[in-house]
Amino acid sequence: MKEHTAFTFTATTNFRVIDRTTTFTAMEAVSFADVKDGLLGLRVAHELELPSKEERQFTDMHGSVTTIKGNSESNTIGHYITSENKVDDDAWGTRGKWCMLYGQKGKDTISIVIMDNPDNVGYPTYWHARGYGLFAANPLGQKVFSNGNEVLNLRLEKGNSVTFRYRILIASDKKGCQ
Repeated sequence: MKEHTAFTFTATTNFRVIDRTTTFTAMEAVSFADVKDGLLGLRVAHELELPSKEERQFTDMHGSVTTIKGNSESNTIGHYITSENKVDDDAWGTRGKWCMLYGQKGKDTISIVIMDNPDNVGYPTYWHARGYGLFAANPLGQKVFSNGNEVLNLRLEKGNSVTFRYRILIASDKKGCQ
């Protein structure tokens, strides 16, 4: 498979826009398995994690369990909200046109929005929005998020392509991204 990715960056004093366009072209027939791992993901600063007093356990597609300790310190004050009004932990595994993570880092209020493109496969995407700082769009992982009601095993025949477009907005004021 051949990948071509282009980034376009735009900036003002308190606002950043990152447009990402990725095209995959099959050099031979290729399949994208339906798994929960995202296509576009970010790891965010500790301060933008969702506060949690409890230890949490997450299981990957191979059954391996990762334990994340509670992080109820006063400096972890992140929050998620989606275009479908899913908030915090309820954002994970739901579809939405966009998802925003916002919180406080030092004296700055930070907002990060990832926007899905209507032309993308799997639109609107499922969000892999985890409280421990993982923020990802996952258009290809439908089975796990829909409890098996949807399955997407994307296949490209030799010479065919698929393109994914995302916009990431980063602002120093939550109001700037709403």
